[in-house]
Amino acid sequence: GTSAKIFIVEDEPFFANLVNYDLEANYFDGIKVFFSGEDCLKNIDLKPKVVILDHQLPGMSGLEVLQKIKAFDPKIHVIFLSGQRDAKLAIGAFKKGALDFIMKGENAFQEVRELLAKILKKPA
Repeated sequence: GTSAKIFIVEDEPFFANLVNYDLEANYFDGIKVFFSGEDCLKNIDLKPKVVILDHQLPGMSGLEVLQKIKAFDPKIHVIFLSGQRDAKLAIGAFKKGALDFIMKGENAFQEVRELLAKILKKPA
């Protein structure tokens, strides 16, 4: 069966769907969307290759989710996609093992795609 490759964890359905649509339009597959960190973690045994993670989530924060993902499997790549331009937050994310910290904005989708292409070793 097809394995889940990419998790999107984003509590705004509109934005989550935008990211999902953008990736599918660019031939990325195996995408699952979760609206909370808890839901993402409940499904982490699907062993995604990459988790695209928002910081501001209901319940568990992005940093907490990141720590739990890394505790489950340090090889899972976690990319923060955050609306917060916060250096402390970004540094915290990197210290806890995030691969990258991307600001939500006009170039965000392209940055995400380029990173995913590198991770999944496919043309961007």
